[in-house]
Amino acid sequence: MTEYCINDIFRKKGDDGIGVLEVTNLTKYYGKVKAVDDISFSIERGKICGILGPNGSGKTTTIKSICNLIIPDKGTIKIFGKDNRKATNHISALFEGTRNLYWRLTPRENLRYFAGIRGIGGKALEKNIDILLDRFNLTDKRDVMVNNLSRGMQQKVAIAMTLICDTEIVLLDEPTLGLDVQSYLDIKNILIDTASNMDKTILLSTHNMALVQDVCDDVVILSKGKKVAEDSMEKLLNMFKSMTYEIILAESLSPENKEHLSRLNYEFYIINDGSKIEIDIFDFHDIYKIIEELKNINIFIKEIKQKDVNFERIYLSLTDEEVNS
Repeated sequence: MTEYCINDIFRKKGDDGIGVLEVTNLTKYYGKVKAVDDISFSIERGKICGILGPNGSGKTTTIKSICNLIIPDKGTIKIFGKDNRKATNHISALFEGTRNLYWRLTPRENLRYFAGIRGIGGKALEKNIDILLDRFNLTDKRDVMVNNLSRGMQQKVAIAMTLICDTEIVLLDEPTLGLDVQSYLDIKNILIDTASNMDKTILLSTHNMALVQDVCDDVVILSKGKKVAEDSMEKLLNMFKSMTYEIILAESLSPENKEHLSRLNYEFYIINDGSKIEIDIFDFHDIYKIIEELKNINIFIKEIKQKDVNFERIYLSLTDEEVNS
């Protein structure tokens, strides 16, 4: 059995800028359907990379191919320069849902079990488990069956499970799905801490655009099996930089009002069932024209305020999805 001290994991190892995961020309068919269409991307060490896309865009197939759970029809996946089929010991994964843990075991027992599968044991393991549980604020729940923990606590245990094995790469599929606000914030902080202080490289799949904007260094966006964007978060935000205005209306839009809006020379995003609208503009003077046009069709404004660049809007533009009204 292998022994190690998890305190060493929290020591920054350096070597930033090194590509630890490289996906090249990945292609996968299911029958005649091409689920993944010639996708290529890479992730640098110590970075959090978001892999995003609508349902059916190829995210899950890509992630499972990286984990060697699906064999692609074409392309290569390299981890530290090696074929992923020979390097799965460098990866830990958390998949969407609640099947990642044994519910009739405690957090301590789960971590001990999954470490054992990887051949990790010895005197240091119990100490390492205590370090992780303390870091995730789970010490007082360490001997409680997972089945009796909240959804947020279960997710913390599941993420800790991916870290107890000390792999360099962690794949997380929807880690904040279904969580309350506090649990969401806890997981968000854990992700940032894991990448920055534990020197882990994280591939994060999520539909939560706020989480992506808060934690990701880089983003890969898929749509209909193809890669439509790959860049740093900063560059993507700058690429679509505009002034976004939120316009709160005196009353909710009627169907007639919505029809009128669609005929104007601006793209409006209808929010909260029509109680407010948002619009992106590049020229400040356009806001005065918009106010006048809304007035002309009897849409009256209660309040206007400028907002920051919204990554969700960027994502929707690239994937051709619609804003939820």
